[in-house]
Amino acid sequence: MQVLVTRPQGQEQGLMAALGQAGYQPCHSPALLIEPLPVTAAMRRTLMDLDLYHGVFFASPNAARLALSAMADLWPQWPVGVHWLAVGRATAAELGQWQLTAEVPASGFNSEAVLALPCLQDIQEKKVLLCRGETGRELLAQTLQARGAEVSSLAFYRRQANPDFHCPPGCDWAMITSVESWHSVVSGLPAGCGVIAAGERVAAQIRASFDGTVITAASAHDDDMLAALPGLQ
Repeated sequence: MQVLVTRPQGQEQGLMAALGQAGYQPCHSPALLIEPLPVTAAMRRTLMDLDLYHGVFFASPNAARLALSAMADLWPQWPVGVHWLAVGRATAAELGQWQLTAEVPASGFNSEAVLALPCLQDIQEKKVLLCRGETGRELLAQTLQARGAEVSSLAFYRRQANPDFHCPPGCDWAMITSVESWHSVVSGLPAGCGVIAAGERVAAQIRASFDGTVITAASAHDDDMLAALPGLQ
């Protein structure tokens, strides 16, 4: 059974290995290209004030890698007392590369799960920094602001559709982890190819424009995407 992984370049290895170990035939073609954005003087001024923030949230491994690189140039030692927040375990692992311990949801690995973290409940007049891509959901920022937090957002990259995306003709399943990824691949899926969608929100968007089989994984985490696949015959 051939399974297409559409994660960005450099983020596919773990899922590809897990698929191979489980007996599937994995292949990889990125749905999106990640373009780093320049760190402006205004962004650096915000990063210089990291010690004033109650929490710093990283929306993806890309956000963590690029943001922490910029922060490290300004902070030879990380500020204390900051809650370092990651959307999921892959992002938390990126923080670990910088000797930071991330607070991460136990499950869910999305904005709703992050909003349930204990440190984000009583945040009236506290500052929260969101490190993210140029586009994405606004739920986290809007909810934190409604709770009384002062929210700042910095974009460290933009996503672009991969013009070289290719799905093999005999592919059985394509793994889609975001709505943006789906928009990039929908026209390139062969007939009969089913979709494994990362969470119900992504699955709902796919079903709105796709007549094929859609299976909803619990989250975008490698283990959940793998567990959603039909068993090998």
